[in-house]
Amino acid sequence: MLLKNLLLCFLSLLLLSSCSDIQSPEVRNVKNAKLTGLNTKTLDFNVGLELFNPNNDALQVKSLELTALIEGVELDAVDQEYDTNMLGKSTFLLPVNVGLSLKKLAQKDGTDIMSKGLRIYNSGEIDLTFKGNLKVSDGVSDKIVTIDHTQNIIFSRSIK
Repeated sequence: MLLKNLLLCFLSLLLLSSCSDIQSPEVRNVKNAKLTGLNTKTLDFNVGLELFNPNNDALQVKSLELTALIEGVELDAVDQEYDTNMLGKSTFLLPVNVGLSLKKLAQKDGTDIMSKGLRIYNSGEIDLTFKGNLKVSDGVSDKIVTIDHTQNIIFSRSIK
């Protein structure tokens, strides 16, 4: 009977210790926005999504599924896989590649595609919204973090 109770206590302790309560990382900022391509179809950007990990322990970043919007127009679906860690109680810059469809954006304004692209290029800034999910893990369980972040970004131009 004592052995059975000890085994039950051990299994309960093991079960409780394996349960994880991951606090959601938060999006703080979009940084290092670089326009990397401009053509008759898309504006291509690289940005860094600044995340804060409020957990004491590191979290593994597994994937990011986002929709990018400019001026309320849905322009790109970002679906990226990662195998990187963000340290506990710290900020982390997650690289994101975005290709924005100029056709959809120009249709909203009733302008031609190149005019819209050049207007964005010359202004050097856009209001960018990211909506979607970030998947993180603490090594025991996964957590899906909802992202809904809008920010005016000023971008550098590094078109090759």
